[in-house]
Amino acid sequence: MSDNPLLSKLRIPGAIYQLPSGGYFYNNGELSSDTENGEIHVHPLSAITEINLKNPDMLFSGKAVESVFRECIPQIQKPLELFGRDVDAIMCYLRMVTYGTAYDVSAKHNCENGKQHKYTINLDTIARAAEILDPTTVKDRYTITLTNGQVVELEPIRFKHIVEMLQQADANKEMSVDDMKSGITKNLLNSIKSVDGIQDKALIADWILAVPGPIMNTLTAAIEKSNSWGLDYMQTVKCPDCGEEFTIEVPVNPVSFFSV
Repeated sequence: MSDNPLLSKLRIPGAIYQLPSGGYFYNNGELSSDTENGEIHVHPLSAITEINLKNPDMLFSGKAVESVFRECIPQIQKPLELFGRDVDAIMCYLRMVTYGTAYDVSAKHNCENGKQHKYTINLDTIARAAEILDPTTVKDRYTITLTNGQVVELEPIRFKHIVEMLQQADANKEMSVDDMKSGITKNLLNSIKSVDGIQDKALIADWILAVPGPIMNTLTAAIEKSNSWGLDYMQTVKCPDCGEEFTIEVPVNPVSFFSV
């Protein structure tokens, strides 16, 4: 702790939040050993640290998230190894402890006289309504038996894989058929832990390429359902022009969340 007297009034304690994953899947040093039940102490962003979240190159490489998380949340040891759903939640927590719970979103209802309006969202309401993974249901949520009898064990997608997918999408603006096949295979590999107990990624990749359409549809639906936990960023608001309620999505990407 610095003994600089100028810093004493700047020390904001932050707040403790629980990761939506509950930390249940983190067994390789992703979190510090003193972390219990996925509870982390989130400290506010300094103006200088926040610059990292406004640097496109650092965001695109994942280095911005690494830098910010390590400074503001010391319990996070491997930021890129966190699950994407946890990272989304942490962005919300960082925003709240730094700027408060009110967050303005602009949206336009598709009614006849709809205009662009600003809607103030309470981020604390979103955070409190988060679905935390229940350890007693994890096995059922992430294990699927296909119609051919094969058993697939799934796992949440990690943030590093999301970064890789974004980089790949940008690098291939005009994607070929082979690019699309490769992208689909990689996306599925990132969510599949094992097939019939086999964890060899090369063997699973060959298996994915041979999976029939109906089984593929079942598999992708199961993956989507297995990741329906965490914070729900779809919020209901009322249109001032017609009085009808409609839903808007609160953007959680760092560019919009911290562009104040």
